[in-house]
Amino acid sequence: MKYFTYLVVSIMILAVLSLFYLKKPDGQAWLSISSMSEQSLQISSQLLSKSSNTFHQALTSVKQASDSLASSIYNDTANKEIANNKIYKWQDNNGQRHYADSPNPDGDSIEFILDPKHITVVKAEDTSILNSSSSTNTGALDLHIPHVITPESIDKLVNDAESVEHKLEQRNKEINNLSLL
Repeated sequence: MKYFTYLVVSIMILAVLSLFYLKKPDGQAWLSISSMSEQSLQISSQLLSKSSNTFHQALTSVKQASDSLASSIYNDTANKEIANNKIYKWQDNNGQRHYADSPNPDGDSIEFILDPKHITVVKAEDTSILNSSSSTNTGALDLHIPHVITPESIDKLVNDAESVEHKLEQRNKEINNLSLL
C-alpha cells in the first residue's frame, strides 16, 4: 500500500511537470511561470479590490448605523430637555444686559436654545462668602498680610495678583463671547 501511494504521487508530479514541457497547438506551453505569475497577480488584485470594497461598505454601514443611533439618542434626550435649555437675553433701558430662564416681562427678548454639548459647568472656587452675613463683615478685610515683608512674600503677592488678573481676563472673554450670542 505504501508503494502504491508513492507511485500515485510520483505520477501526479510527472503529470504537472509535463504541462510545462508539452505544447498547445499554437506552440505555447500549457503551463509557464510567466502565465502563472500574471494570473496570480490578476487574482490578487481582484481579491484586493473586492476586499477593500467590502471593507469600505462595511465601514460605511457601521458609520451610518452609529450616526443614526447617536442622533436618535441625542434627539430623544434633546426633545425632552429642549424646554429646560432655553435662555432669554434682553437689554434694559439703562443698557444692562440680562440673561434669564424666562422672557422679559416688560419687552422683547431674544430666545436661545442651549446645546448641552457646549455647556461647561465650572465649580465655584470659594463659596464661603455666600454663607457669611453682611453684618459680620463690616470691618476691614482679613488679607493675611505678613508682619515682616520679605522678598518671598512680595513675590507671592505679585504672583497672586497676576493669577487674579489672568482669571479676570478669561472671565471677561467668556462674558464677551456670551454677549455676542
